[in-house]
Amino acid sequence: MKRLVLVLLALATLGGLAGTATASNAAVVIAFEKHWIGPGHYVGTACDGGTIDMQLSNSSVTGNVQHFTATVQLACPGKGALTAVLDGSFNFSTGKTVLNGAVVDGWLAGAQMHEEGQLVDLDPLTFVGTVQLMPASAD
Repeated sequence: MKRLVLVLLALATLGGLAGTATASNAAVVIAFEKHWIGPGHYVGTACDGGTIDMQLSNSSVTGNVQHFTATVQLACPGKGALTAVLDGSFNFSTGKTVLNGAVVDGWLAGAQMHEEGQLVDLDPLTFVGTVQLMPASAD
């Protein structure tokens, strides 16, 4: 009986710690809208009053998919600013983008970053979507 009580207490303690860690390390999800302003350059809004700026490089096309590297600068009022480097793709058939990489400077440096977007307008090229930052992966 004592063993059972000790096991239950240990599990309850671990569960409480895991719950606390999970809450503080939950993904930060940020909505954005950005539009084309020049070759490989997109700017827009994010974070309810913040900004997003994306510069593409190393672009190539295979079939109907563009592959590229993106340097993203994101500024969120009350949270901070960051720079991330992401590898991405744009599917010409679906209009979807998917990018993955890490924050290299600023707020949440070292955190993994994932972006998903959808082309919603052609004039100018406009994308809406979300950025997810994983604080648990930060340095």
